[in-house]
Amino acid sequence: MTTPLELEIANYTAANPKSAELHNTATQYMPGGDTRNSIFWDPFPLYITDGNGTTLTDADGNKRTDFVNNMTTLILGHRPPEVIAAVAEQLEHGLSFPAPSPSVVQWAKLMCERVRSLDKVRFVNTGTEATLNAIRAARAFTEKQKLVKCEGAYHGNHDAIQISVVPPIDQAGDADSPEAIKAFPGISDSAVDDIFIVPFNDIFAAERTIRDHADELAAVIVEPVNGQCGMVPAKHEFLEGLRRVTEELGILLIFDEVIAFRIAYGGAQDYYGITPDLTCFGKIVGGGMPVGAFGGREDIMSMWNPAGGSAVVQHAGTFNGNPMTAAAGVATLENLTPEKYEYLNHLGESLRSKLRALFAELEVPMGVTGIASLFALQFTSTEVVDYRTFATNDKNMLKIMFIGLLNEGFLMSNRCAGNISTVHTEDDVDAFVQAVRNVLKRIGYN
Repeated sequence: MTTPLELEIANYTAANPKSAELHNTATQYMPGGDTRNSIFWDPFPLYITDGNGTTLTDADGNKRTDFVNNMTTLILGHRPPEVIAAVAEQLEHGLSFPAPSPSVVQWAKLMCERVRSLDKVRFVNTGTEATLNAIRAARAFTEKQKLVKCEGAYHGNHDAIQISVVPPIDQAGDADSPEAIKAFPGISDSAVDDIFIVPFNDIFAAERTIRDHADELAAVIVEPVNGQCGMVPAKHEFLEGLRRVTEELGILLIFDEVIAFRIAYGGAQDYYGITPDLTCFGKIVGGGMPVGAFGGREDIMSMWNPAGGSAVVQHAGTFNGNPMTAAAGVATLENLTPEKYEYLNHLGESLRSKLRALFAELEVPMGVTGIASLFALQFTSTEVVDYRTFATNDKNMLKIMFIGLLNEGFLMSNRCAGNISTVHTEDDVDAFVQAVRNVLKRIGYN
């Protein structure tokens, strides 16, 4: 008997022969045909040829409504005219230079004016580089080595922080005092020794760990919205408690806002009213170009000041603050007005509300998490607030829904997380909810 997953995969394979052929070619030159694990899925990923507004076109000519926006990056949608014009103008003058360009000054000014914690900012090319440098800053500034991070949080692809991202529950220890577990082989043993893991959204457990190891801790790093577990927002009392205890003990608090910056005009710290010592950025601040940034308090950021050879910490990068990304970043930030955020947040709440109503109507063991323009489908009747509750998801049902939505004409992340852009409409939301209903009907929920 054909299972629901087998049926969805068969329909997907039949509709996407050119993507299948491209993937077969890709496997000859890249391991598994892949160079970016987050956009790989079985039996093969789509190969995209065009993006415009909310619509993606693949190699087979299939059009889908995009609800992933390159992993939350394209907040203005695909090919926004303002960003395309800014990049085209810069293209007339050059791609990159061996000296700063005026646009990077404007970009830095916009960031510092917009974000409450930024006295100074530096630009890099990925969110990974942003968290790497923020952690390096914390260690240099405090002259201490160890870190605290939340179980189930992803902060980039470097050894210091690739710990307990999706740990096996049977190896992860007690829920209130999790074990530090390498994300995969190849991570250094010292990285495990230099980090303590705490549960997300449990301030009592987190504070106990922080106090127990205060003399060793350089920083606590946290995502105000946990992306890995399905856009799960932090409880206000959790972030407030982290700020209180770190400030008391002289430990730096780092907000990873690579994703969360899109929830409010001034980012998550604006939304929550909590000021970290350092903040990491990526995604939307580069307008679709490769980007990362980190910044914070003057006394910490001054360690990078190279004037007169005085820099304490070194930081180079051929494409840091490059003019193409700066032009796209400036255009995006200038177009992200408070009114745009109001629209995004309204549409996000509408989508989550309609999905919850659907799940209640069909009595399906599912939920939806998210905040502002971020959302994720949860395939569990348990309320998802942290990694352990996220781990109760039915992974087979997730796979069915992901492929099923592709067959319905919608793209989410392969973990069924999504986000809204300024060019989405209420009609897009209604069509998406109907598509979810259609997939559930094929599973047997009527």
